[in-house]
Amino acid sequence: MQTLKLAALAALALGNGTAVAGDFIDTRLSFVFADDNVLAKAGETTPNSPNAGFGAGPQNNQFYDNFNTKFSGFETLSNVVLYKQMPAYFEGLTTEAAFTILVLESPSGGVSLKDNSSYIKLNYRPAGWGEKENISLTGFPVSADRFRLGYAYRISWGGSGVFTTKATADGVPGMKLQVSRDRWYAYAGAKTALLLNDLILEKDRYYGFMAGAGIDPTSSIRIEAGGGYFQKGLVPGLANQGIEAPVNAAGGSAEIVYHRGVPVGTSVDFKLYKNDPDMPQKFFTPEVYPGGLSATVSLEGSYLVQTLEDPDVFARTVPQGATAIALQARAKLDYLRVNVLGEYRSLSFIQFEVPGLPPYKDFPAGTVLQPEMFVALGADYNLPRLHLTPGVIVGIQQPATFTSPTSQLGGINPPSSLIGQRTVVVRDVNLLSILPTNYAAVPILSAKATFRWDMSEGIAAVGEIYYTRDANRTTFKDSVTGVAEPVFEKEHQIGFNTMIQARF
Repeated sequence: MQTLKLAALAALALGNGTAVAGDFIDTRLSFVFADDNVLAKAGETTPNSPNAGFGAGPQNNQFYDNFNTKFSGFETLSNVVLYKQMPAYFEGLTTEAAFTILVLESPSGGVSLKDNSSYIKLNYRPAGWGEKENISLTGFPVSADRFRLGYAYRISWGGSGVFTTKATADGVPGMKLQVSRDRWYAYAGAKTALLLNDLILEKDRYYGFMAGAGIDPTSSIRIEAGGGYFQKGLVPGLANQGIEAPVNAAGGSAEIVYHRGVPVGTSVDFKLYKNDPDMPQKFFTPEVYPGGLSATVSLEGSYLVQTLEDPDVFARTVPQGATAIALQARAKLDYLRVNVLGEYRSLSFIQFEVPGLPPYKDFPAGTVLQPEMFVALGADYNLPRLHLTPGVIVGIQQPATFTSPTSQLGGINPPSSLIGQRTVVVRDVNLLSILPTNYAAVPILSAKATFRWDMSEGIAAVGEIYYTRDANRTTFKDSVTGVAEPVFEKEHQIGFNTMIQARF
C-alpha cells in the first residue's frame, strides 16, 4: 500500500507539471554469488557460514571496507526523490523541498521504505552575495539523521541514534540554520527525540543542539570543526528505584583536509539527495581518470563524553570519555590509485549510542580497555581499453577489548577453567566475542585481491577474493563438566564475492 501511495504521489506531481518528480536516482541492483569462508561449513562458526550461494551481507566485508558509508555494498536499493525548487514572492529568497525515500530490498524479496531525511529549505541571498552564497534554513520533518557531526561515516556521531538506539523508532526531526560564503560556512541546529521517562513511565521530549563551521584558508586546505550537546534520558536501573539520574552527552569533532586536483567533499551519506543541478555528484558514480596527479589527505578527530551509572558507587553517575581518530589519504596518478586508511576508536566510542557496555553503565574500576586500531593500504590500476580495474588491499587490526577486573567467574568453588581474567573482543556495536580464560586478543590480518570490469556505462562485474587470519573467533561448547565455555574457532578464513551490479 505504501508503494502504491508513493507511485500515485509521483504521478500526480508529474501530471501537474509543477515539480521535477519521480526520479529514481542513485539506484543500485546487485546480483551476488559469494561465500564468506570456504574453509567452514554451516554450523562450524559464529556467525554461521553456510556454503557458497547467491546473496551476501556484512559478514562478507572486512574491517577496512565501507568506511564512508553505512551500507555493505551488496544491497539492492534506490533513493526515490520528489524535488521542487521555486523562487519566492520576496526578493532574494528561494524555496525548495525534497521528499526522499530509501527503498531497500530484503533477502526475502520484500521492500522496506524509510524516510531518507526529507527536508524543506529556505535560501536567502542578500544583495551583493555570490551565486552560491546564502543563508539557509532547513527543516527535517521526520528524520534529521543526515545532519551529523564528524566527517567519515564510521566515526561520525550526532545522528538519530545519538539519543540512544531506542529513539529512532519515533523519528528524530530537526532543523539547521547555515550561513555559506565563498570560503567559509557556519551552522547551528537542533533535534528532538521521544524517549521513555522511566520515572513516570511515559515518553518525554529530549533535546540536542549542534553547531559547527569550516574555512578554506587556501585553495588546497580546508579546516572544519563542530560540536554538540544531547539529552539521552535517564538511567533506567536507577529510575526504577525512584532515583533521577540524567544521561547527557557532549563532544566535538575537527578535521583538516589537504586536496590537490580533487574537490573536498564529505561522505555521500551526508548529502541531501536531490536532482538540483548544483549537486550533480551521484552515489555510485564511476571513477574518472582525467590524467595527472590528484590527492586528498584528511585527518579528523572527535572527543565525546557522556554521564553513565557508576558501577562501583550506588546512585552516582560519572563522565565516560570517548575518542576517535581517522586518517585518509588518496592519490591518483593517471590510471593508478593508491590509498591509506587508518582508524582509532576507543571502546566507549564504539558503544556511545547504546549507551555504554553494559547499557547505561561505566566500566568497573580495574577494567583493562583496549581501543580498536587498524591501518590498511590499497592500490588499483585502471586498464582503459579493457575497462578493467584490478587492485589489492592489505590491512592489520587490533580489535577493541575489555578485560574483567575480577579473576573468579564461576561462583562458589568454580572449575579451574573459570578462574582467571576474561577478555571480551568488541568488533562493533554490541558485537562481542568472549575469549577463553587468561587469553588476550591478538591482531587480525587481512588481504584482498579485487577487480572491476565495466561492461557498459551502467553495468559492471565486481569480484574479490580475500584471506583473513583472526585468532579471536570463538564459540561456546559444553565442557566435560557440562558448563558452556568459549573455545577458539579456526583462525583462517578464505572467502570470495562476485557480483554483477547495475547503476542508474
